[in-house]
Amino acid sequence: MAVHRFFMPLADSWHQTGIMAAAMLAPYSGKSKPPKPQDFVPIESPPQHELQTQQALEEFSRQLRGE
Repeated sequence: MAVHRFFMPLADSWHQTGIMAAAMLAPYSGKSKPPKPQDFVPIESPPQHELQTQQALEEFSRQLRGE
């Protein structure tokens, strides 16, 4: 455990930030499902087509409403 803690920290800073953000927001999620660390990590490749962009925005809207 000590080796992992000092010599092998989380390699991805975005993932580490996502974990902290999810942990801080979890108590405020109420009855809806708590946020996941992946919710705070930017996507690697943005949607390329207009339909993909629309679907991504609809999914984001659903997540904001807690569905």
